[in-house]
Amino acid sequence: MYRNAKWISAALVCCLFSLLALAQQQITAGQKTEVKGLITTRDGDSLTIQTNKGDKVVAQISDSTKVQQPKGVFRHTEMAETNLIPGLAVEVKGVGTENGQIQASTIEFTAHALQTARTIQAGLTPTKEQAAANKDATEKNAAGVSANAEKVETNQADIQAANKRFTELSDWDTKGVAMMTFATGSAAVSPEGKAALTQMAQDAKPLKGYLIQVKGFASTSGDAARNQQLSDERANAVVTILQQDGVPLRHIVTPAAMGTADPMASNNSAEGRDLNQRVEVKLLVNRGVNATSSSK
Repeated sequence: MYRNAKWISAALVCCLFSLLALAQQQITAGQKTEVKGLITTRDGDSLTIQTNKGDKVVAQISDSTKVQQPKGVFRHTEMAETNLIPGLAVEVKGVGTENGQIQASTIEFTAHALQTARTIQAGLTPTKEQAAANKDATEKNAAGVSANAEKVETNQADIQAANKRFTELSDWDTKGVAMMTFATGSAAVSPEGKAALTQMAQDAKPLKGYLIQVKGFASTSGDAARNQQLSDERANAVVTILQQDGVPLRHIVTPAAMGTADPMASNNSAEGRDLNQRVEVKLLVNRGVNATSSSK
């Protein structure tokens, strides 16, 4: 009986080690692999993924990496690399590298995951889709408005919790700042603004793992829908110029349309509105990457 008990104990230990081995994410060089999890940091061409098993895996992206959103069982919509932002839940497929990372061939995420991550990044600023949904609900009936208000409050509580998580995920150093203003109702970047963006693109080239953050704003000159659209168009106009100056899309964080949020001055004067019709651009480097580079 003692021998049997001893044998059973050994078997249990073997099973335990087998289960632990299965739980640990293994990345083998040259083999196809797949991970699911949350992007915690993004450093230019690399993403750090906190997997659903609790491991951290680094995925390398390149011009050949397909970034897509599923549209059914067999169909996908191609998405820009700018959507790969911290807080986004993704599924990464690729091949293991010699240093235990993944060279990503495809990165997929759902529309819901992207909307959540964008809202976190925008600092609780409602998206155009949310604004339209709220408007539709308001037009239905008073009961619908009340129910929708409860949903909004619940959603904002969830977003606040996620926003706290987002701010704790990454620690960035700001290496450059640029701001450009726009004429009322316009998304055309001025010559001075183009010069500032060209300089930022040049400053970014020698940096390791940089990202450029773009936020578009509007004054209260137009209606809410038009202001939101203008802030979006202004941010995208800046992204286009950065691309023309040689900045790859994967180094640009999803441009945020902030609408009339965070005014720099009062919208009651023409001078104040001119300041609020702007785009803010930041050149960022992850502090961990920066510290690693400077210690070499």
